[in-house]
Amino acid sequence: MKKIEKPTKRLTLREHIIHAEKCTRDLIDHTHGELLNATQEFRDLTRPVRRRSHYPTRLALQNALGKLREAGQDAMILCDYLLDELKLISQAARRELDNR
Repeated sequence: MKKIEKPTKRLTLREHIIHAEKCTRDLIDHTHGELLNATQEFRDLTRPVRRRSHYPTRLALQNALGKLREAGQDAMILCDYLLDELKLISQAARRELDNR
């Protein structure tokens, strides 16, 4: 995810929307790339019929859970940043309406 170079107060409404779209794409890419892979790996280890091994080690489960936790935390960071952007868009849109 790329941070905004300009101060956020100086961005136009259009620039805020474009940045929010980029953040949304980053979140989608993270979800499809990392979060789903980590979820699938953990799910494979915890299913009754396991593909890799009938008895996964505790270390394998801990590692898979750690990857899943990390991917979830990264997703939450992206969501929080996107939510902040959307709040800025809402405020900028309100200002535009008030100025008319």
